[in-house]
Amino acid sequence: MASSESYELEMPAYQAEPTAQKFHADPAFFRGIRGPLGSGKSVACCAEVMGKALTARPYKGVRRSKWAIIRNTYGELRTTTIKTWLDWFGPVTRINYGHPIIATIVLPPLPDGTRVECQIVFLALDRDADVRKLKSLELTGVWLNEASEIGFSVLEMATGRVNRYPGMMLGGFDWSGIIADTNSCDVSNWWYRLAEEERPENYSFYSQPPALLTVKGPDGIQYVPNPAAENIDNHVTGFNYYLLQLFGKPKEWVKVFILNQYGSADASNVVYGDYDERNHCAVEADKNLGHLIWTHDFNFTPLSSIVMQRDSSNNVYCVDEIVLGSAVAKQTAAEFCERYKDYKGCLVKVYGDASGHAGEKHGHASDFITIERILRSEGFRVEMKVPRSNPSIKDGQESLRARICDATEHRAFFVNPRRCPTLDKGLQALKLKQGSTFQEEDADYQHITTAARYFTAVEFPIQHRVALGFGLQG
Repeated sequence: MASSESYELEMPAYQAEPTAQKFHADPAFFRGIRGPLGSGKSVACCAEVMGKALTARPYKGVRRSKWAIIRNTYGELRTTTIKTWLDWFGPVTRINYGHPIIATIVLPPLPDGTRVECQIVFLALDRDADVRKLKSLELTGVWLNEASEIGFSVLEMATGRVNRYPGMMLGGFDWSGIIADTNSCDVSNWWYRLAEEERPENYSFYSQPPALLTVKGPDGIQYVPNPAAENIDNHVTGFNYYLLQLFGKPKEWVKVFILNQYGSADASNVVYGDYDERNHCAVEADKNLGHLIWTHDFNFTPLSSIVMQRDSSNNVYCVDEIVLGSAVAKQTAAEFCERYKDYKGCLVKVYGDASGHAGEKHGHASDFITIERILRSEGFRVEMKVPRSNPSIKDGQESLRARICDATEHRAFFVNPRRCPTLDKGLQALKLKQGSTFQEEDADYQHITTAARYFTAVEFPIQHRVALGFGLQG
């Protein structure tokens, strides 16, 4: 924590990593720090806020400052941003969980006899009331936590809310501005544009070393610890914090969140670029496994679903597809029961689009209720695995990509192209819309690939943040 005085707060000792040292020393109006998961970015920003509070220009014995700390969602604000702050400065933070959440720093007088008067407003930008609140604040500083997930308009708004407190009647300030942290992002993101292409005057950007390095080995690309990586000593498992995350993650995820490289759009714009003949199989449904997996996308034309099975090693085999034009849930359920009439007594695990629950709270038979009733009436056992809300499209895509081929070149998602021709075509050909990093082009086969990711998002979700202990977020 930056301070001109030696001042013990009975807090955890903060030792700035090399990149954070440069970040703290820079007086620029905007300072951003980009790095891998768990590299100490958020902790550095917490320390910067507290350091600025301790060293604010005193006026009549009081060091005044006012901050807004912003995150893109309320859930992440509570469970990640505020948690990190309280891990470090909880004993001197008095917090009121209202709307918005407001914290006051409570400290004894400093060694020079001055006292700190610092207020922090925690804002989540998924709440309209909090967005309006930001527009009315007069601030010393703003911290954008996971800034690349926050819209550029928020940064623009924030630039007009700082340089306003304390005013001249309270002695003014010697620094006011914006700090920000982020994991790497796609090259289409505003962070990349400002950091790498335009770089406005008085804007500084710092990049931490990657946590791991890639080397070419006899069996392909391998990942090894980077001696220059930061914050490793603060992880209980050291470099294993990163090495253990490789399995089951798509290459692009590892590139962004561990190697700290910007994500680059595939020139071909194909959504599932690693899918190829190595994901083909001749596997057909096996009654001896005792289960069938059935996942749905409820588009009217076509209504698309996939029948899968899963082995003891968590390999998933797509053994059949049901694609019906101008159909409803009752018709696809009847088709399933006819195809698998010899499987009665088998457990059917049902996945799919959460919108298939529509109507349930009003007592109507939703698509999934209809399917469940028909399956049970035909002698199947049923386990409903449909969430009440869908994951984001991007998270679903990442979960499917990681099964198709993860960062270690492991493949665990296989398609019988003879039995599932629409799915096979979709995984090979589905493209993103021009200019988007996740929106998919409209095509008939887009719906069946969506059905696939509804399954993988539930059973194999990609965890973006892994907190292994005290102070390790960010």
